[in-house]
Amino acid sequence: MPDFAMPSEEELARQRAQAEDDAREASARAALVDERGEATADVPPTLASAPVRAPSAVASPARRRILAIVRNPVVTFVAGAALVAAAFVAVPAIQRQAEEGSLAELDRVVADYVSAIESGDLETASRMAPPDAAYAEDSLLDAVRTAAPAFTCADPNVDGDVATVSCGVSVPTFGAGAPIRMRLVRDGGWRIETGLAVASPLFVTLARVDAIGGAALPDGVDLLEDPIWLYPGVYDLEVTTSPRLDVEGTELAVLGDGFLWFGGASPDPAMLDEMRTAALDYVTACAETAAAGCPEVAPLGPGERFEALGDGYTTSSGSLEVVLGVLVRRVGGAPDQWGIDVRAVFEEDLQSYTVVPSVPSF
Repeated sequence: MPDFAMPSEEELARQRAQAEDDAREASARAALVDERGEATADVPPTLASAPVRAPSAVASPARRRILAIVRNPVVTFVAGAALVAAAFVAVPAIQRQAEEGSLAELDRVVADYVSAIESGDLETASRMAPPDAAYAEDSLLDAVRTAAPAFTCADPNVDGDVATVSCGVSVPTFGAGAPIRMRLVRDGGWRIETGLAVASPLFVTLARVDAIGGAALPDGVDLLEDPIWLYPGVYDLEVTTSPRLDVEGTELAVLGDGFLWFGGASPDPAMLDEMRTAALDYVTACAETAAAGCPEVAPLGPGERFEALGDGYTTSSGSLEVVLGVLVRRVGGAPDQWGIDVRAVFEEDLQSYTVVPSVPSF
């Protein structure tokens, strides 16, 4: 293949002069065309009667420039190089504009989704990030909240057609929890693949949860094992419990860490008296007959009696049990005292229970 070398300045000047001469020659030939469009000079006889193109087709400045470029290969080379350079500049600019537009769309999708959850438009939020079929039946994404969350989301982390966004969340009274991570994918446009709904089991003892935020629990759900999906916020629990138990605190908070409930069921005053009496009767029986498992209790002397005092604590040792610590002391004699755990074990329906006193195992 022959080597190519750029022409010298002298060669460039000569070629430009040649182009100018050619342009002047074309202009002169156009001037020799008469008003009827027939050639009047320098036209061979055989072509004298042949029609010629209109003068403007030859004499127009644009045509002269084109003729000059065509006849001058150096000018053609320079012009082509300029076009290629312009293309190399334009393509990255177009790519940047497209990418900026895509990132703007990503920011808009995230902002619209977060705004829908914060404002309570949960129907729109669920439409933007539909629940996966695997857990759709265990979702309560239409439950009504008593307090809305507030989100603080970081800038998206984009890797090709996948973006992740970390959002901190807080709710009134309960404060802030761990961040929740969103995942978005781009297939033509950005869409949410994993949203901000939270899944968690709900540990509620001595009560049956009937509804969360007005939404009934799905049939067959075991709250201690099966996770329930909810949007962040605060919800009111509707519970059923024993008529002998009092439930305090029905607000459930949903944060990035899961579900948070500060409430619980505890014995009412009548049940507390019953459990203290059970502890007292147990110590009295042990003083009379030292049965297996009894504490060491000397029989009552003249003028002595046993007195039961609440230790001031109750604990639930399981979903159907409550334990009350009771202190029993001897009055009118030696300063003896015994700590007794009284356990109330409920039936499944929470309507009846059995009281079992015992010595603590520690």
